[in-house]
Amino acid sequence: MEMPGNRSGKNKPGDRPGDSSGPASFEIQPITPSAVDPSFPPLSPALVLRDRPDAPFVLGPGFSVGRVDLIKGRVDLIRDQVNTRGIRGVCLGDLFTPQQIISFDRKMSGTALPVSVAVKARLTGGEDVEIEAPGSLSGIRLVEWVQPEGEFNHLSRILRAYSKAGIWNHLILPVKTDTELDESLIRFAGANPNIVHSWQVEDSNSRPVSSPALKTGSAKQNDPAMTAAIELSPLPGQPFWQALADPAVLLIYLDQYGLKKVIRWRVPDQGQGVVTTGGALSWHFVRPQALSDSRLNEICQLVGAGGSVDTRWVRYNLERAFLIAYVTEMGLVVACSSLKHPRPDYIAALSGQTGMDLSSYLERGYTSVRPEYRGLGIATRLLAGLTERAKDRMIFSLISEDNLATQKIALRNRTQKVTTFFSRKTGKQMGVWMPESMLDRHFRKNA
Repeated sequence: MEMPGNRSGKNKPGDRPGDSSGPASFEIQPITPSAVDPSFPPLSPALVLRDRPDAPFVLGPGFSVGRVDLIKGRVDLIRDQVNTRGIRGVCLGDLFTPQQIISFDRKMSGTALPVSVAVKARLTGGEDVEIEAPGSLSGIRLVEWVQPEGEFNHLSRILRAYSKAGIWNHLILPVKTDTELDESLIRFAGANPNIVHSWQVEDSNSRPVSSPALKTGSAKQNDPAMTAAIELSPLPGQPFWQALADPAVLLIYLDQYGLKKVIRWRVPDQGQGVVTTGGALSWHFVRPQALSDSRLNEICQLVGAGGSVDTRWVRYNLERAFLIAYVTEMGLVVACSSLKHPRPDYIAALSGQTGMDLSSYLERGYTSVRPEYRGLGIATRLLAGLTERAKDRMIFSLISEDNLATQKIALRNRTQKVTTFFSRKTGKQMGVWMPESMLDRHFRKNA
């Protein structure tokens, strides 16, 4: 059975930052019964794109009939529903473990059934448990994670692995978040909407997959407790998933468009339509003197929200920077970076630790991207633009040895690590990185 739309979760060429393709002006309307199977209770009113798929979807609380073999029973039942009723989507109500998800994934992958699946699972595990995410052939598009228990580092790695596999993570938090694990997951969810794609506070009166948009006491995206960027102005509107009455409806769009598109959709505060974050970016490379106080304040707040720099010096250094780069959309700064003139005492201390003469060099730093805009390649493009505009000036940047994400960005910008040293200030091993095109001049100077 051939399914229309992008149910594989793979991104399409139009998903580049600055590209305005996608549902930037789609209209929305209340859901109609034709989108769901009539044998199941009707869904709550929801905002749905007009070009939703017409093929039948089974959007119920789950096939929770008794079977001796849970995994085989669910696969057999889904196969029967696909063959006899032509379903395209299933929300299973059973409570899986991460290991059972993998067993289900393997059995489903062998069926080649053209169906999208949402499952519910306990977020559990320890460091001694191997992490494995489902593949693309089983049809798993959404996992509703409940009852978090275990070591935070391991649980966050599970969420990362599933997100990397193109699976939507919906996290349900307990009503009382009074444990260290709960608080860590809250901070992680707020700082990483590209990993924890949606969340809600547990509500015993709600359906198993109810959305926080319609539940009293549920966590909102602009709730300070749910975001690391507490000093940043909230983006206009709300995420598309929050405008839906039920993540079961969300499964329709994950089936049709894939995670990478759906996660970027927002519903405006006013008017009818869906806009795409990253679809209308404006790029700026300016001297600090060209910035208004309010814009410079906004950039300082974004740098500080990253949580990895000494905020006492941010404004001082930016006011004296060689060049500031920033990106705006919807009237807000969503990313920034800079080429700084390092303070003489800072250079003296750094030269003493590295044994290199870095006087007259510019330092590339204060790179920060709003959580909602990560994963779009914005930082890579910002750093490339700064390097190009430095012309004959030498550049270096400091990256901690445990910051693999920033190292990947540096490598994509043809930047290499030239030495490492232990920073007494940070308590970490740090790397000194420079653009490949400047290495010959650097080594001649330090010969």
